[in-house]
Amino acid sequence: MAFFAIFLSVAIVFSGVQITKFSLEPGYNQVTVRWEVQGEADVKGYEVQRGLNERDFSKVAFVDFKQSVGTTNRYEYIDQSVFKQQNANGRTYYYRLKVTRNNGSFEYSKAENVTPTISSARQTWGSIKAMFR
Repeated sequence: MAFFAIFLSVAIVFSGVQITKFSLEPGYNQVTVRWEVQGEADVKGYEVQRGLNERDFSKVAFVDFKQSVGTTNRYEYIDQSVFKQQNANGRTYYYRLKVTRNNGSFEYSKAENVTPTISSARQTWGSIKAMFR
């Protein structure tokens, strides 16, 4: 039984990517998504996903693996498409990461949420464009 427990704990260490930090920073017309990871063996990259709740997500971008195994890697993606969503100002968005491996398998991070602020100039321009459609 002890052999099984040791084998299991080693398998968990080698099979999982450890996301040590995942944060969202709201800004004017954008959301900055940052994350730090360890244990990136066999990782292809990270799909940044956004949704209006904690269940339904869509792909926003794909960020490639940095090719430095054995260290802590820091990643950042600036989502400037969030302001293009209808009624985006004051709306809460949820983000998560889909960690994709080279063999096609994947796992998801825990979802985090943020409420970005859309600049008044961008809102006004959107209203003007809508009048001429």
